[in-house]
Amino acid sequence: MTSEIELAADLDSRAAAAKGSEQEIEKLIVDFKPFLHSRASKYATGSGGDRHDEFFSIAMVAFYESIQNYDIARGHFFPYAQRVVRARMIDNLRGIYKNERNTVSLDQHSEDDDEQSQAESTVVTELSMRSHERERSNEALVDEIEQFKTELQTWGITMESLAKNSPKHKKLRVTYKKIVESIAENTDITQTIQLKRYFPVKSIAEITRLPQKNVERARTYVLATLIIRFGDYELLAGYVTDE
Repeated sequence: MTSEIELAADLDSRAAAAKGSEQEIEKLIVDFKPFLHSRASKYATGSGGDRHDEFFSIAMVAFYESIQNYDIARGHFFPYAQRVVRARMIDNLRGIYKNERNTVSLDQHSEDDDEQSQAESTVVTELSMRSHERERSNEALVDEIEQFKTELQTWGITMESLAKNSPKHKKLRVTYKKIVESIAENTDITQTIQLKRYFPVKSIAEITRLPQKNVERARTYVLATLIIRFGDYELLAGYVTDE
């Protein structure tokens, strides 16, 4: 796991440094062409027709945009790039399905049999698109969970320890939420956690007016919540509910 984290950190630094250099961006794109081709093939297969080149071009543009917009403080680069590429692929699929539906509408005939056939085709296309979107959403959630586990590991936290240290009672959840909100509103503490990779128990205790032992006890859950809050976790963020 340590080697995986180191490799991810190296890629993060490389992507962050490439933002100002078209040459370095081109090198990254070349290195990740196998990944981009695999994404293009996967989504082109479900779109009907020979659309690999179309999806590959979209994947390359999306990957380029992910480098330009990457913020190293918000998490690792590769999971972020995966989500950007996936989003562009799905947008393109939606466009394809929409065009198909419009074509069906324009080609409708007055005969009852033809109308029934066209209606059934539209329903099948709609169901296919919804199924495809659900499948991609599930894949995205799995990717986010894997990335989340890697981020937790940098703090020495496992999913098991997170479950064990999550608040079970409403009063404790309210207290932990207070700690999270207090940290989020304090730039110095936020930067200490994100950049220095240190959880300043004493400082947090001071701004929350809670005993240090209570803050230390909340450390695992609070860090996990902050990782999701400040990271690129669009789907997991939905599980961090306001109590």
